[in-house]
Amino acid sequence: MKTLYSGVFLSLMVYSCGLFETEDENNNLDIVYIALQDLDQVGIVNSENGDLKVVDIDYNPQMKETPHFIVIDEINRYWFVTTIVSGYVGRYNMDTDELIDTLFIGDSPALMVANEIDKILYVSRMMPGGMGTGSVSTIIHEIDYSDPLKMSTKQEIELGSPAPHGIAINSTGSEVFVTSNTADWIYKISTATGEISGKVMDASIGNYPDNVTQRLKPIQVVSVEDSLLFVTCSAGIWVNPYTGESDTLSGLVQLWNSNTLTLYPHHFQFSWNSSPWHIIQSPVNREVYVVLSGDVLYPGSAGIACLTFESNTLALKWETHSESFETLHGIDVSSDGERIYVSGRKDGNLHIFNGGTGKLERSIPLGNNPLAGGVQVFSSP
Repeated sequence: MKTLYSGVFLSLMVYSCGLFETEDENNNLDIVYIALQDLDQVGIVNSENGDLKVVDIDYNPQMKETPHFIVIDEINRYWFVTTIVSGYVGRYNMDTDELIDTLFIGDSPALMVANEIDKILYVSRMMPGGMGTGSVSTIIHEIDYSDPLKMSTKQEIELGSPAPHGIAINSTGSEVFVTSNTADWIYKISTATGEISGKVMDASIGNYPDNVTQRLKPIQVVSVEDSLLFVTCSAGIWVNPYTGESDTLSGLVQLWNSNTLTLYPHHFQFSWNSSPWHIIQSPVNREVYVVLSGDVLYPGSAGIACLTFESNTLALKWETHSESFETLHGIDVSSDGERIYVSGRKDGNLHIFNGGTGKLERSIPLGNNPLAGGVQVFSSP
């Protein structure tokens, strides 16, 4: 039986003992939150000394929780986690890591973005197969957390495409962007009017929004400078659902104009077994960092890449691979851009890279077969 608040007591001891104090007062201290899916825990790592504490996730004692993704609201001092098997969103006090409340939304909640000013969460859905419980949901949940004690569902936004997994929000909170993992469609949602516009992501197929094609397999989308969207597509081996013919497609990053929802021609291609996964923008440079999840049958295919973007053109700055990486997954970056944090889904480590060169600096074990998922970083001065 898991203990719901075991992480809270450990948290109090950790802070009181100075476990999260930085040795160099001139450097920021990064506190890294990682979803440990198979352990039903969220790990919290001190990047300075590698110390790990855990918060147990136990919302429904009758089943596994499988925490998947974490998002931080630094303004209101909360962190949130989705549980893809039990179907909850949990909210925690960022200063004590104590559970505040949970909200059951069902149907495999996956990724999240937060409007910290209006205290709204937008929650996407799981892609089918491979990562846990599948989902055929076509909705995005909008959650109101303005009440300090109780979250509530504000509305369910119907998109019409299955497995709306990738999700992003612009800097003002006026637009939310979503990609369907199985239909290869991209959507823009006006948060003020509720207006929804969508485009097919692969013109060579040109399918309807409710048709399952799984050709590009978009994983995540990130909004940059309120005018650009970067979309990672894992692609790989594809079987045409209309003809039965198979094809091998390169993993890629697409670049979109978010104002007009049009695709720029200059996407960036990786190898067919690279499986581009999560993506994050550099806080200091015109760069994005891309996780390459890789293929376990091809050692060395997993890694991380840095792409620059000038004149709406993507170019490779550096790319780092190692046979010790196994199925890399989540990613985030320190506020000064100096360190990149990536979770090793199969290898069970938190990998720390130099943001400028891509060199692996350190790997921190996260427990016994944790199946590490989403990563979020809080950089504390």
